[in-house]
Amino acid sequence: MTQALFLREGNLFVPTALSGGPWNPEHLHGGPVAGLLAYGVESALTNSGLRLARLTIDLMRAVPKKPLELVTETVRDGRRVQLHRCSLIADGVEVSRATGLFLEKRPVSVPPHGRFSDEALPPPPEKPEGSLSEVAGWSKAFTTQGLHTTAQAVRLDGVRGQGQGRVWMQLPVDVVAGETTSPLVRTATLSDFGNGVGQLYLSPQQGTINTDITLYLHREPEGPWLGLDARSRMETTGMGLVETTLHDPRGPVGKVLQATLAMDVYRP
Repeated sequence: MTQALFLREGNLFVPTALSGGPWNPEHLHGGPVAGLLAYGVESALTNSGLRLARLTIDLMRAVPKKPLELVTETVRDGRRVQLHRCSLIADGVEVSRATGLFLEKRPVSVPPHGRFSDEALPPPPEKPEGSLSEVAGWSKAFTTQGLHTTAQAVRLDGVRGQGQGRVWMQLPVDVVAGETTSPLVRTATLSDFGNGVGQLYLSPQQGTINTDITLYLHREPEGPWLGLDARSRMETTGMGLVETTLHDPRGPVGKVLQATLAMDVYRP
């Protein structure tokens, strides 16, 4: 089996079985979509001194398990600020899009009251417990192969449909075959799991899906482990939001926000 989410064939990216989602065997999981779009905007970066501050992804349509094209456009190519836009095309139709905002990285002195929290999650173990699907108890409900059965995890607490969860995760395969996966692309790929880790069941028959991903990073994650501390809430109007704090073993590295809506689900 190819140990990657996508194979590159010229200008096209061909999804492998590992990129699938739990809902439909013909559609991709949101994580590989996010990772591929992050790969696109990062590839457009022209200044290695800049770092991603924000990645915004609109998951407009289900992404089919077909060859995909990335179309990238530079919106601003500055010395201190760059903005790149990337579209994911399937059969000539734009199915998802992203904008990546990159900012200059320079040393500054920050007073203690202005610094990010250093409150860390309990440290990750040496080895994962299994796939996220196994750790979260999704194996009976979702039997198809995909990112949920590929990404490795350790559960700290939650992840039981109550709108809260904390896990450590690893991505044991490359996003694009034959290319080293950068910390940004790996983080973007796993960031979509905020809604899964913090999944909120509205009833035994109804859960929530996310329609977007907005990833903020205040520093680049270090090491193979990414911690997700996710919280989900929803108004009676059906407007929901998942907020996930991302961690590496040193502490918080950023935030993920996802808008959610209700969707009927199968539960064992």
